[in-house]
Amino acid sequence: MGLMKYVQRRANRLEFRFPLPDDIAGRPYPNPWPDAAAWIVNAKTGRFKTELIKSLSTNDRRAAERAALPLIEQAHRMVDLARKAMTDGPPSGLTNQLIDELVAERQRQILAADEHTRALGAGLDLFSERDDQHDGMGMTTDDMAIYRRVITYLDDVTRDEAATMRGGEALNLAINAAVSARGIVPHPNDPAWRKLELGFIRAQRQAVNAIKARLDGEIINTPPRAKPGAGDTLTVAARRWAEGGGRAAKRPRENSAAEATRAVQRFVELHGDLELGSITKAHARAYRDAIARVPKRIPHRLARMRLPELLKQDLKGYEPRNAQTVNKYLNLVSGILAKAEKDGYFEHLGQWSNPFRVGFDISNMERDTYEPFSVDELNALFASPVYKMGSRPKAGQGEAAFWLPFLAIFTGARRTELLQLKVGDIRSTNGLWFIDFNDEGADQNLKNLSSARSVPIHAAIQRAGFLDYVTGRAEAIAPGMPLWPGFEPPVGPKAKAWTKWFGRYLSTYVVDNRSKTFHSFRHTFKRACREAGISEEIHHAFTGHSGGGVGRSYGRVRRSDGILDRGVSLERLKQEIDRVEYVGLKLPAKNSRS
Repeated sequence: MGLMKYVQRRANRLEFRFPLPDDIAGRPYPNPWPDAAAWIVNAKTGRFKTELIKSLSTNDRRAAERAALPLIEQAHRMVDLARKAMTDGPPSGLTNQLIDELVAERQRQILAADEHTRALGAGLDLFSERDDQHDGMGMTTDDMAIYRRVITYLDDVTRDEAATMRGGEALNLAINAAVSARGIVPHPNDPAWRKLELGFIRAQRQAVNAIKARLDGEIINTPPRAKPGAGDTLTVAARRWAEGGGRAAKRPRENSAAEATRAVQRFVELHGDLELGSITKAHARAYRDAIARVPKRIPHRLARMRLPELLKQDLKGYEPRNAQTVNKYLNLVSGILAKAEKDGYFEHLGQWSNPFRVGFDISNMERDTYEPFSVDELNALFASPVYKMGSRPKAGQGEAAFWLPFLAIFTGARRTELLQLKVGDIRSTNGLWFIDFNDEGADQNLKNLSSARSVPIHAAIQRAGFLDYVTGRAEAIAPGMPLWPGFEPPVGPKAKAWTKWFGRYLSTYVVDNRSKTFHSFRHTFKRACREAGISEEIHHAFTGHSGGGVGRSYGRVRRSDGILDRGVSLERLKQEIDRVEYVGLKLPAKNSRS
């Protein structure tokens, strides 16, 4: 019996595949696009996807077809949403609350400027020969005559704008200045622009009417200025945090920014887009407890629900979320507010403490869920099709499928550190080959300062033909190009996709255990270093871990290539890393495909 429509077999798993209609597929999508419908768009290209794909996490036909039914319904809803958005335009990116705040501030600014002008005056006296300085105590008769003419002109302008409901150039400049001051960059097609324009027309007209009344002797107070930061909401602060600043400013990593956006979105779903100064620990505790109730893995139909709606569902059958993940959400939002505090957005509050420092205390036994691979598991890996049969799955990205695990067990490097390598990062000095882990190239990022390091290439890696592979790449492309084909910037989403493939490959051919992932290679290497009697200082230099106090930074020498070492020579590091071995490990023969 054949598979139902939209269900296809891929490797040892069944997956859902829904081709998008021609009127949507690959076309630019309206921006901004709602996060709840992110499945249908490719944020990197700014276009709709051509196909919706989701693993059904089973190879059983009946189970897969049952799992596909809600996905079919959801996919059709996505298509309807996309068609509506292409017809009606993008949704608003500015909240009504923020629009009201900007409009009120515009009216206050005009009235404040009028009050300041009349209180000081200019001291004009066109028929007097006096040249003494004006006392700044209000307007003269000539000041008032000229000022009335200015207000009459503004009265005509604002009256015309209100009648035609169309703002002039000066009004649009005022709108641009107002949103820029808040760190907001709405899309030009955002319908909020029209709401803001009409609001500014109304504010300026009302302000001019109030000024005319003042000129007739009426007492009309200027509204008080909003407290500094009062109108800056959490989403605005998150946007500023993600942008980092100027061209050379440090920005959060792409994955971190995406995770923080999701964390903020969940908070807004629960409490609304609150002003920064109004967020309390009570809000943060409620947020923490709500996030803790969201299971670790849930179907897409549940995941796309707003948080309050999701928490009303029966979630008992799903695996609970780890407390460390909850703390990660809190830390991300806490970091956004910490950046806002540094920029002075809480100065008006006097004593302020970060409300998101309410994370759960984690047991030391539960902090690290990764486990090292056993020798038997490593042998199973090296007996799998990639190594024994020369298989190169498409999702494994060619030679990256072969070399990344091999490099990981003999360097302890992180997955992203390996995937972002450039050809020129494999270097030699005095005949000694090493890998230079740095953040100097396009889209290269390191976890922290101590992660920058040079790691000699283990003899086992050289015997397997790694240098032959590097030489072949170096002859074909420039040093600044990716070491692995297919990993041109942006590397982040490609690394994530590669990791998903490796997780499937690992569970199929090696071990299906959530504590065994690619990161387990790092644990495996650290354990092997200890078994070989390598000192902590040395294997920290291999893996980029910090520690040991300020003394660890003493004795560092700048090599002939200009790089400051870790306080230990490459020659010594080479001797030490070659001591790492795995007793009973059956390594594959030299990679003839490199």
